[in-house]
Amino acid sequence: MMPKKIDIVPFGGLGNRMRVLNSIGAIQARTDCDVELIWLIKAELNASFSSLFKSTSFTFTIAKGLKYTLFLKFVKHIFIERYTAIYRFILGFFYDLVLLDEDILNNSENELINLIKAKKKILVATCYAFYDFPSFDNFIPSDTVQQKLNSLKLPNDLIGIHIRRTDHVEIIKDSSLDSYSKAIEEEILKNKASTFYLATDDYEVKEYYKKRLKQQLITQDFELSRNSKTGIENALIDILALAKCKKLICNSKSSFVVTAQRIGNTKEIIEV
Repeated sequence: MMPKKIDIVPFGGLGNRMRVLNSIGAIQARTDCDVELIWLIKAELNASFSSLFKSTSFTFTIAKGLKYTLFLKFVKHIFIERYTAIYRFILGFFYDLVLLDEDILNNSENELINLIKAKKKILVATCYAFYDFPSFDNFIPSDTVQQKLNSLKLPNDLIGIHIRRTDHVEIIKDSSLDSYSKAIEEEILKNKASTFYLATDDYEVKEYYKKRLKQQLITQDFELSRNSKTGIENALIDILALAKCKKLICNSKSSFVVTAQRIGNTKEIIEV
């Protein structure tokens, strides 16, 4: 009997893709399926899976060759959102079941499991988590990422700050820089020796807090762009550094910081 096969296309940035992958790992444990990862290297995440991670807790192959090229050219998240019915019709020639964003959002975990169990060849293409998983501790960083993280020599009792300013309108509207500064000052009032780790996608914000906090701030003067392999590797280092903090000053609408929250020890979350 031919084994059940699931092709998974995780859309979006790094945090989104990690949660999609862990969802499919949880599904694999329930359905005993073969998984092929179609990890699209494009503007929103211009780095290969292997440049970021050595392994995960579940097994899969990575799509290459013609199949990868066809998905890269024609299966775009923004188009699927606009023309869902058309994509579902076309992809239906190649798959017994096609699960897109609206399916993930409109079906419970048990409903999704039942749909998947009833089919043999399945495509899941989404930016959303669709099955619960305990944490992101199962992602093992690549040697390059781990070496860079180790070089930071992060102290204990760090307070993490995540400020997302360039690509999430809702977070920018909800969380002003003043609200971050107020939360930081409150932590300094509690402990004048507090040390902070700052992760942000905004160079001006980074320079502002470097001048304001001086020796109390640890941050990295590295490339932030999603358009380069190095920039994405550095984003993962920021996630892993935030994960080592005891507290996080953040807006939890960002999947980036939610990922950091679910790595390692439980952290106190200071919402701004």
